Amino acid sequence: MLFSDIPKVLINADIKGTLPKKKINLITDHSNKVDSGALFVINKDKNFKQSYLKDALSNDLEVILTNIYLKKITLTQVVVKDVDKEVLNLLKYRQPIQPKLSIGITGTNGKTSTTWYLGQICNTNKIPTKLVGTLGYYKNLKKIKDSILTTPNNLDLYQFAYSNKKNQNYLISEASSHGLHQGRLNNINIDIAAITNLSHDHLDYHKNFTSYTKSKFLLFTKVLNKNGIAVINYRLNNYNILKKKLKSKNVKIITFGSKDIYFNKNSTSILNILGKKYKIKKLNINSIQKENLECAIACAIAMNIKINKIIKILPNLKSAPGRYEEINYAKKLSKIVIDFAHTPEAISHVLKTYTNNKIKPSIVFGCGGDRDKSKRKKMAIIVKNYANKIYLTDDNPRNENPDNIRKTLKKYCSKGIEISDRRLAIKTAIREIETNEILIIAGKGHEKYQIIKNNKIKFDDYKIAKSFIK
Repeated sequence: MLFSDIPKVLINADIKGTLPKKKINLITDHSNKVDSGALFVINKDKNFKQSYLKDALSNDLEVILTNIYLKKITLTQVVVKDVDKEVLNLLKYRQPIQPKLSIGITGTNGKTSTTWYLGQICNTNKIPTKLVGTLGYYKNLKKIKDSILTTPNNLDLYQFAYSNKKNQNYLISEASSHGLHQGRLNNINIDIAAITNLSHDHLDYHKNFTSYTKSKFLLFTKVLNKNGIAVINYRLNNYNILKKKLKSKNVKIITFGSKDIYFNKNSTSILNILGKKYKIKKLNINSIQKENLECAIACAIAMNIKINKIIKILPNLKSAPGRYEEINYAKKLSKIVIDFAHTPEAISHVLKTYTNNKIKPSIVFGCGGDRDKSKRKKMAIIVKNYANKIYLTDDNPRNENPDNIRKTLKKYCSKGIEISDRRLAIKTAIREIETNEILIIAGKGHEKYQIIKNNKIKFDDYKIAKSFIK
């Protein structure tokens, strides 16, 4: 689509200036993504700041779409009354063809692992996929770029998923509570909606667990299309509530963890699928990975992937980056585990998973700044109860004083050793590893940076841990 095509689509737009006869490479409301081939969207009703426009102009911006005429600037302006409506009209004209099938996966923990398992099942069966979530944007499991948000904003997600020609891709997207509440999946046709679990997270934003749950359920009650399929974890405390909502809408339900898709209790060798039992060999996963895999299998069944083709790939599946990633420390006959665990439930699971014969693992952990403060006490108490040696360090303090974060953790976990420098904390913990011990480095997982104030500093838990065992 060319800039000069805009009047064909937006027939009531007031064009101030001349539209160039060149391709629109991107439609965006992010000033840092702008170049001369971008159409920059400015909505005066959505916290528009002049500084955003200043940043965009410094990147060779030529054309804006806006609902407010901006004086004293020389670039071309496409002025409309309803920005959101007209942007959608442009997107539909520019990329009219939706993915062959779209899957949205929500939940407090396990979204990334589940999408990663499902992506591998698709990739092995030569099903072209586009995957987007915490780890970034992927095509057929090959990374294209990073993602700032678990669920990208609606503009970015639409342009990634939709096409202007025959679209054979299957979209697999993580659906965060923020993303659902803010409508980032609006106009994305979700055919299969899945939920992994629900526990404490993001209450700084949602204020209470009821509001948080409602936001998660929007994937099923608002975003999922009328003929879609819902994939639900039987273990959810809210299972019957959600099931009732879906049955009233005549939505087909696939239940994992019981009934439709589930592994035998305390086993990964027997998998039950729609009333039949299948023997699985050499599947080395823990209880949490088992739940995530059940969800991925249920999604694959909903996609009509043949059961035998799903079974065949299971022993070869790999964990998502930063999820239960293990490093063998041969010198000490020990193991170091890198995991993203940053919620009370997740940190409890990882600690319990690596407790063997009542021998507790040790842990390096902290909590992020400018985020849900109410979970810090819960996480500290869990760590105190389920960890051996504890190293309290900085996570992503952002603009919060990291001393105050560690002070809160120390209050409820008095045996924790405070080491503010995360690199030094990891080095100390590894130096003090005992024979046959397990050390967990929690909270950042796949992240390759640490956020201190407004700066992103290169920091990779996995690489740093590896460097200290050479």
